[in-house]
Amino acid sequence: MIELLNPALAAGLLAAAAPLAIHIAHRRRARPVGWGAMRFLAELLTARRHRLALERWLLLALRTAALLTLALALCRPVLVLAAPPGAALTRSGAVAAVLIIDDSQSSGAGRDEPALAAVRRLAHAYLAGLREGDEISVLIRSSLGQPAADPLFDRAAAAALIDAVQPTAVASDMPALIEAGLAQFARHLNPSAELVLCSDGCRDGWDSDDRARWNDLRRRLGGGARGRPALIVLDPAPGASAANLAVASVRLDRGLVPAGRPVGIRVEVAHYGRAPVPKALLRLAVDGRVVGERTVAVGAGGRQEFAFTHTFPLPGSAVIEAALDGAHDVLPADDRRALAVEVERSVPVLLVEGTPPPPGDPLAGSLGLAAAALDPGGTGGDLFKVDRIAPADLAEHDLRGCRVVVLGDLPGLDRAGVAAIEAFIVAGGGVLVAPGPRTDLELANRHWARGGHGFLPAAFAELAVPDRPALPGSAALGHIAFVAFPARASEAWRDARVFRYVRLDPVQARSAEVQRLLTLDNGDALVVERRRGMGKVVLITTSLDRSWTDLPAQAAYVPLLRGLVSYLGSVVLPPRNLRPGERIVYCPGARPGTAALAGPDGGALPLTEDTWEGQRALLSEPLAIPGGYVLDERSGERRTRFAVAPVPAESRLEPLRDDDLRAALGDLVVHRYSTADHIAAATSGERPAVELWPWLVVACVALLLAETWWCRALARAERVVAG
Repeated sequence: MIELLNPALAAGLLAAAAPLAIHIAHRRRARPVGWGAMRFLAELLTARRHRLALERWLLLALRTAALLTLALALCRPVLVLAAPPGAALTRSGAVAAVLIIDDSQSSGAGRDEPALAAVRRLAHAYLAGLREGDEISVLIRSSLGQPAADPLFDRAAAAALIDAVQPTAVASDMPALIEAGLAQFARHLNPSAELVLCSDGCRDGWDSDDRARWNDLRRRLGGGARGRPALIVLDPAPGASAANLAVASVRLDRGLVPAGRPVGIRVEVAHYGRAPVPKALLRLAVDGRVVGERTVAVGAGGRQEFAFTHTFPLPGSAVIEAALDGAHDVLPADDRRALAVEVERSVPVLLVEGTPPPPGDPLAGSLGLAAAALDPGGTGGDLFKVDRIAPADLAEHDLRGCRVVVLGDLPGLDRAGVAAIEAFIVAGGGVLVAPGPRTDLELANRHWARGGHGFLPAAFAELAVPDRPALPGSAALGHIAFVAFPARASEAWRDARVFRYVRLDPVQARSAEVQRLLTLDNGDALVVERRRGMGKVVLITTSLDRSWTDLPAQAAYVPLLRGLVSYLGSVVLPPRNLRPGERIVYCPGARPGTAALAGPDGGALPLTEDTWEGQRALLSEPLAIPGGYVLDERSGERRTRFAVAPVPAESRLEPLRDDDLRAALGDLVVHRYSTADHIAAATSGERPAVELWPWLVVACVALLLAETWWCRALARAERVVAG
């Protein structure tokens, strides 16, 4: 079988038609002229002309064949012969090998040695099957994003790169590794492309839920400029199921953390595997000081949650860290987890209300009851500092000083106000929207929803007036906004009634971007949420005053509103909680001076000045070590804390099955090897392929020489006929 290594140049075969076109365009058209003396030569000339015509056609064939062989040579055809017995890999000439190594956190699991040590041995066995002239690239998961390097021809240099790979805390991402490997082939020239995936044999990173991404990769792996690269998976054979005890999560019982008030902290410990583990001690520390301890005794495959209570005395940033002591499991890297929190003195909330309150009556107006629920004293001494304005003043208000904006019963917003709200959301702000009697639904759809491109989570369909009052029904009680409510929603909403509300567009409301937080008993949405940019928008389909509902008179109103506003205001930007491999971003604003960053071990880390979302910012290098980081701004004596925590999926250590490979890669042929002997058997045979382009170049030169000789002979013959 013959394959083309450069099929993109196959269009050059059309150049073979050029001699024929030139021949047809320039052929002579003779005009007969009668001449009596020539009648004796007619027979002789006719015979000679027939012979010259045949020779011209042969000359045309030589020229066409020369162009065809040249075009075929540029396409680099390869004659693929039958593979020898015992060789599973068919290599069409010299190899272009791209090794992608997964050095994620799970690669550090193991009793006597990390799994990555076995992966390195398999990679060395693959290198041993390569030969002189083969190209080698080594890509590492933790180094993705760095400038790509040219391929190596030195196997010893490639082996040194493999030996230098060590387990890190980054999360496995096989699609990203495959994409990087396919891009690296553009730097290779050899015809036989092989994409070698070196992993620890765990399922993490092979998640096939992102179908669009995997479909694109399958399409690219099935063809393209490099043809179909051979897919090779090198992973150690799974051993006995080992036990791994991990801190699965650290979370708070509220969206905002107030200073001087008790805060609930919940830590979940998970036991992955079947083997038992000894009892361990769980310690909870805040800014390096231990504030609680619990004994952990989790059964195989089980989970255990521990509750702590802590009071943060002062506002500012803090790091909560949960750590296991005495776990003695196969993956110590996940025995601790950190969480950065911002302790608030008061959160600025801006209320934009359609009906402003009269002087001396703060409970009046569209959002008077909402203001009382958020700031009962009206002094800003509570967790929320409330400011109330009219819609006309929104465009002139500086939203940079706000965390949450509440839009209540607005008849509409001018173009500048809509632009200000959208910019506020995209930059990380939270917006709570509630319609009312003054709201123009058609105008809101036109300017706020804009066919799904505006800030409204879903467009308004119609005003609903049910025959009987609707009751709040099922709620997403696991959501952080509903932490104050009991497990049974009926107990929280049993006395609330909704007389009027706005139905949402059914298509937009069912979008994957829209999350329903609270539903009426008739199935319509009462509270929905959508993320946009770095911010969030929550829409309540009824009013926040008593014009459409008696909810403000119920006990559930205050915790519902405070929970939603706390959730919307909990976003702190730039983010303080990061994954391994991400960078710390700190925006000092206009404050002059320098800052110093210290890692979990207390060592100093470099910072570089750059921009983030149009602001002056200080950026760290990609962070590799989980734990708490402290940034001290020397001029302002301000301390900001960050936390780096690994992805929980890395702790499961579930073995990669053939079904997982099929779910991700579909029907693509995958060569999977788990031992060095299997790799040696697959790469030890002779390469059953011969490149034909050198012979085609020789044939082209020979045809051109023959064409030259024939052309001269034909010219001499034509002169004889003409003379």
